[in-house]
Amino acid sequence: MSQYVTDTMAIVLYLSKRKMPLFIKQLFQSADLGLTQIVVPAMVVVEVGYLSAKGRVDVSLTDLKQHLAQYPAYRFEPLTLDIIEASSVMIDIPELHDRLIAATARWLTISVITNDPDIRASSFVAAIW
Repeated sequence: MSQYVTDTMAIVLYLSKRKMPLFIKQLFQSADLGLTQIVVPAMVVVEVGYLSAKGRVDVSLTDLKQHLAQYPAYRFEPLTLDIIEASSVMIDIPELHDRLIAATARWLTISVITNDPDIRASSFVAAIW
């Protein structure tokens, strides 16, 4: 089964049914069907809660939790010391939240689904969009 890490905006766009590249939408749909695994880093959950509370996204923390519970191919990944350590060398991603999300992908040796230009340009992680 293919695996990918999602960043915050990728899963927010998908859950709020907003425009995204067809290929990326199909990856999430494949996870809904149990054919692909989407890893949801702890930092993504934190950001969704924060952005939702600030009224900056339409997806709530409850929405995300319900989706994770309903579709078992979405896997929550805790923030561990190994991931934090992996993030410490990723100096080409300036924003801490983005760095921790990308470090999750690096630590798991899988690609991250992201439209973030800093993550996509990083030499430390493979990104798709």
